[in-house]
Amino acid sequence: MENLTEEIRALRDELRTLQVKQTLPDLMTPAQCAEYLNRSEEVLYLWRKERNAGQDSGPPFLHISSRTILYDREDVLAWARSHRVN
Repeated sequence: MENLTEEIRALRDELRTLQVKQTLPDLMTPAQCAEYLNRSEEVLYLWRKERNAGQDSGPPFLHISSRTILYDREDVLAWARSHRVN
């Protein structure tokens, strides 16, 4: 019975995480994107830096202004899926 209770709790937690991810906007801030990918904002920053240097690191992003970086949720998902290992 304990195992079943633990499984139900784990499923509830996973459902909450999925609900949060579904409520994210189409254009996400770095903080929202980091949450979406389950990574830190620092990792996203490093990926942006590498991408600007010509490497193919991290998801594509929109550089709106010197202080505004946004990520298109569909682009991020496509990028993540392109890294799938079969």
